[in-house]
Amino acid sequence: MRSETMEVFEYMVENSGYIMERLLEHIFIFLASWSMAVVAGVAIAIFVTRPGHRRAGSLVLSITGATQAVPSIAVIALVFLFMGIGAAPAIVALFLYSLVPVVFNTASGLMNVSMKMKEAAKGMGMTNRQILWKVEMPVTVPTMLSGIRSSATINIGTAAIAASIGAGGLGEIIFTGLRMTKGPMIIAGAIPVTLLAIAVDIILGFSEKALTSKGLRT
Repeated sequence: MRSETMEVFEYMVENSGYIMERLLEHIFIFLASWSMAVVAGVAIAIFVTRPGHRRAGSLVLSITGATQAVPSIAVIALVFLFMGIGAAPAIVALFLYSLVPVVFNTASGLMNVSMKMKEAAKGMGMTNRQILWKVEMPVTVPTMLSGIRSSATINIGTAAIAASIGAGGLGEIIFTGLRMTKGPMIIAGAIPVTLLAIAVDIILGFSEKALTSKGLRT
């Protein structure tokens, strides 16, 4: 056990430059796909929960809820069939997979805002746009950010699998280690992926607390 730990440590020291390059690739793929998923996911959730779109909202919630059960490798494989290999197909696949928790949580949060709160806001003379941004969105923030956090950690883990279609990133080290049956190499690729996911989750956890109003904190 000790010797294997030393092998992992030695590999990471000897290949620190290579690991850093793959880490930066991993971060780029994550940020590009995840940021697009957050923007698009929140926009879709707002659209389908507006008055007149409730039926569409229920349909979207059902579809996104079912989509969460689809394995990430299946999404990557489908995108590979249409777009081929490289970073761009990987970003598209990760965008699609990261979209699900953002849409599901944000739409669920908006649909569960108390009708009495919205009627009270309307009674105060607020427009629909003001009710959305001053009443519904602040109440939805904890649920929405929970989905965004889940989306980020799922994205970082799945980005390692995206190396199978030539996306690069830390998954490249893991897959190379698998082909060469080198355990230390596999672990040396998995450790930065885990640490990155934990670091991003901690940062988003602090953001969630900071952005959630005191009255909504549990």
